[in-house]
Amino acid sequence: MVIPFYGSTDREMFAIERVAMDRPGRVIAALDELLSPVGRVVDIGAGDGFTAEKLTTPSRFVIPVEPAAGMLDHARPVRWVRATAQMLPFRTDAFDGAYATWAYFFPSFFDISAGLEEVRRVVRPSGPIIIVDNAGEDAFTAMADEDHAADLDFWRAQGFEIRIVETAFVFNTMEDAEKLLVFYFGDAARPALQIDYRVAIMVSHA
Repeated sequence: MVIPFYGSTDREMFAIERVAMDRPGRVIAALDELLSPVGRVVDIGAGDGFTAEKLTTPSRFVIPVEPAAGMLDHARPVRWVRATAQMLPFRTDAFDGAYATWAYFFPSFFDISAGLEEVRRVVRPSGPIIIVDNAGEDAFTAMADEDHAADLDFWRAQGFEIRIVETAFVFNTMEDAEKLLVFYFGDAARPALQIDYRVAIMVSHA
């Protein structure tokens, strides 16, 4: 299963989202802290490679995996792999850790068991597996008609611990805020230069 995402066809809109989302960088900082500083890490559903580039260091090699050709940004200094979460083309225990940011692992919408089994297979024993999703109960998700928060009880039942990160969407201009938020939420959008946003970081070990 490849989840359709507007970013593969509307690069301008996705650029607004990518710049504004977590502008304080608190999610990136949490991932950097939770991942091993040394070794190989796989980014599942890597989008345009923004996070993979941020988390790559001289001692940590991040491989971005993305199924949608339109999402890949080949200008980034990363080594791309085209694949889905359900069929990762890597050997068992190939990685020292893995993460997915707002990609594939949405148990409220469909069966994610194949992808969860795969990520556990490719991460070595005791390596961190990290899933990032909306925490809800914030100004951003309050604009949605439906509940778009992660199912925290599901992740706890799977053996994950939960960390909540308080961050924000911070837009360059009101025009950017209106474009993205109306695109997301239609008439329910309440554009502002800064929108409070709570992020759930689910952490387990292979």
